[in-house]
Amino acid sequence: MLSFARTLGLGLLLAATVGCRPDTPATGTASMPPPAAAMPAPPASSTDTPASASPLTAPDTALVQKIRSPRRGDVYVVAYQPAGSLEERYFFYRVSKAGPKSVDLLPARQESTDPQADVSAAGFFTDKALTYTRAEALELMQEQPGDVQHTHLIRIRRESEVMK
Repeated sequence: MLSFARTLGLGLLLAATVGCRPDTPATGTASMPPPAAAMPAPPASSTDTPASASPLTAPDTALVQKIRSPRRGDVYVVAYQPAGSLEERYFFYRVSKAGPKSVDLLPARQESTDPQADVSAAGFFTDKALTYTRAEALELMQEQPGDVQHTHLIRIRRESEVMK
């Protein structure tokens, strides 16, 4: 089986190939090889936590903490490059359930050119949860070897921070 990052990358590759967003990518359960260098993240707003910007720096501890302690309603913002493009696009997942060892994510029905895109509209996310281990979620912070779309988690939006 495939890990979270590889499953996401394959889903995005498939979507880019056929010109649509998959509603139900496969669930992953196996571990990936050690992650490759992290990609630079766009500037963060006051309510978002960016990923680390350099392979020489330690991972962003606030982002790691949010992945390790997911809350229902968290929105994972994932950056990637569509096939044949140098522009970054963004895809979103909403945490629908967080258990002691896993997290259920609802994938968005569409991508965006803006990492700050409004995801509050009814029906923005599918209703089919994908279950991932906490370790698989951590893998998403860094681009995986062989990922031609350079898929990586850049931030997690937390509703309680937006309301402050």
